[in-house]
Amino acid sequence: MPSLREKRLRGALELELFSVGWITCEAVFSAIAAYRAGSLALSAFSVDSAIELVSGMLLVVRLYAEIHTGASMDRRHPLERWTSAFVALCLFALAAYVAVKSGQAIRLQTGPSVTWLGLAVALASSVITPWLAVEKLRYGQLLDSPALCGDAMCSFTCGYMSWTLLAGVACNDMFHWWWVDPLAACGILYFVVKEAWESMDAFISGEGHTHSHSH
Repeated sequence: MPSLREKRLRGALELELFSVGWITCEAVFSAIAAYRAGSLALSAFSVDSAIELVSGMLLVVRLYAEIHTGASMDRRHPLERWTSAFVALCLFALAAYVAVKSGQAIRLQTGPSVTWLGLAVALASSVITPWLAVEKLRYGQLLDSPALCGDAMCSFTCGYMSWTLLAGVACNDMFHWWWVDPLAACGILYFVVKEAWESMDAFISGEGHTHSHSH
């Protein structure tokens, strides 16, 4: 009979597999829409999805490894720590990309332009990715996994980006407020960087714990 932790691990793995499948579709369709529209906002959304995809794939490997080996991997386990470190790098890359693209949009003073395909992807993402983020965070806390909590932040950022894209399109069309989208996107940077540091801290503090046991 599977233990409570194994049930939670399998639930988290199923969630991550669904997440990877959805994000793959999201990244591909938003990239196609960005190419057709020549849209800065959609290209940023596509790259955001690609970074989230890398993070999700790392978590699939980490969760599968614990289920397959049967070894409990808390925040001090090397695989959990290294996954946390790579997820932190994904978050730092995401923050840097959002900052650069927002700055570029402000410099060019252009509002978001999207196609119907782009709007459909953003609408779907605005509902699905926040749900994914909440569920990943719940499993991350239950499993004591900073890596999974960091991946939840990737999903939340993707959802937030879809909300800002939709709000930016509406404000640009109705009021010609081109600056809403890039400024709103910048608003998430603090939280992304904060979560990135926390994921990296889980790696560093775990390393210190390992060293202390080795002496």
